[in-house]
Amino acid sequence: MLDDIPIQWGQKFELYYPDLPGFPTVYVHFTTENHRVYGFPITANFNQTTDKKGSVELTFISNIDLDSEPDLKELAKTELENRFGVSDKVSWNDIKSSCNGNQQYEDFLKSLWIPISAMHGEQLPFGRFYEEIYSIIRFVAAWNPKTGRQSEMRMLYNFVSIFGEGIKIDTKWDHLDFFLLPTYEDVRSENFSDFPKFNELFEAMKIIWNEEFTVETPFKGGVIHSMRGAWPDKKDGFMQKITGRLVSSGKMNPTQKTHIDRLVDMFNRSPPRTSYFVWSIMSIKDTDYKSWSKDDFVKFYLDASSGVGISPKVVACFLQQGFEKEEFIPIDTWVGAFHEHALGIKEQKDFFEAFVHLGKLERLIWIASQANKTNIKSFFDTLWCTRFGNNGNKQLRGANPISCYECKLRSTCPGYDLISQKNVLVVEDDPSVYETITIRQKEITTLANIHSEMAINSNCIFICVTEGNVPKKIYQLTGRGANQYWRLDDEFSGYLLKSQTTNYVGTVVTVKDLVDSLPDASGFNFMEIT
Repeated sequence: MLDDIPIQWGQKFELYYPDLPGFPTVYVHFTTENHRVYGFPITANFNQTTDKKGSVELTFISNIDLDSEPDLKELAKTELENRFGVSDKVSWNDIKSSCNGNQQYEDFLKSLWIPISAMHGEQLPFGRFYEEIYSIIRFVAAWNPKTGRQSEMRMLYNFVSIFGEGIKIDTKWDHLDFFLLPTYEDVRSENFSDFPKFNELFEAMKIIWNEEFTVETPFKGGVIHSMRGAWPDKKDGFMQKITGRLVSSGKMNPTQKTHIDRLVDMFNRSPPRTSYFVWSIMSIKDTDYKSWSKDDFVKFYLDASSGVGISPKVVACFLQQGFEKEEFIPIDTWVGAFHEHALGIKEQKDFFEAFVHLGKLERLIWIASQANKTNIKSFFDTLWCTRFGNNGNKQLRGANPISCYECKLRSTCPGYDLISQKNVLVVEDDPSVYETITIRQKEITTLANIHSEMAINSNCIFICVTEGNVPKKIYQLTGRGANQYWRLDDEFSGYLLKSQTTNYVGTVVTVKDLVDSLPDASGFNFMEIT
């Protein structure tokens, strides 16, 4: 029984992936001095106990009768508490403390906490969501998947079903597929006596490691290995130039080649993704992930991770969610957009230094990002700055006069505060506003030279194009020298505006003056179509 669960978590207890029926996704495997314990939950029943809280009763299948081993049962319960984020839940006080005493960040994140807690409760999940080795596979699979989560889960299943040991389950549940992998400590000690399939793969990866990952970068009193050059993007090229070459030179036998080629298959025929897995597993020989501090993480992320064959995002993901490192955060598109545009912190290094408990803060950012991606109603009028803003989905909108006008977090937002006193040129839309230029042999529509010069001479960072005096598009200056031009960054935010006119057309004003000239945004329902 898992207790003290916010009622909003009722839908979070997912035990299977719908497109892979019979594949349990909640994996438990740990060892003690005398026992190896593994299993998975098969059912989860949520019971509401108070207005805000409830409990979850899990039916857990294990290789050991846990009812007769109370100490092991308690350890298994701890593992399950981690899998569902119950073990170390994130509260508002955690988010507040992550701000490191910065009142502006506290005020802004408190404003963001209100809609998030309405959807997810007064606590957010945090813990060791995945067993360590399982987490490495899970997040390598999550690197740039073709079809999102479906691809990720297919890769995960393919890997464990090929290189894991199939476990026979009681007849009542023998329609379920469960495969066992070595634990992190098994890999560190190369104890594969119970894992012959993984052992064969590991021996083949040793050859790849010794032949390909030959660059050494100092790290934590030791080294981080990387490759001299990237592997081919396609499997055929990899088989010819890497495994084929190693077999031809006698350094790898045909069976080992098959294991490595199948590993590439497992990761959706992507050699670069496969290199991230090889690095993540074989680097356990170089460094103990469990010993990494925040300083180690920052040094790795900003320095050592630049090596070929390393994905800092993958490493940060599995260290945070597989090793429960609460100071570690992966910088993907959404986290990067949040710290740069909403928090107004441009550089990763400054972001790392501004906050503590970054892993717990990431839970807040991740939930906000998912809400934005799905346009969920309660988040529709927040954080426009972190969404793509043009038809090519090439540029994030960033903090700008229109996206900030429509955001209900504006009054506390550090990103808006940074641009509020910057200048913006406001021009009315007509054919003479635009011109076509050629940059790097590509035709680009930009703003006419007369407006460009006026904006530059007036120290503007934005040009706002209006239609009938209603702000519709935002351009920002980009490039250098002969390649400098005004780029369309936001043509979507203004789509919702119909009668919100400004009297500043044809002038240069501050962003704040332009925003304040528009009707009070709090009175609009941006979900309505008029």
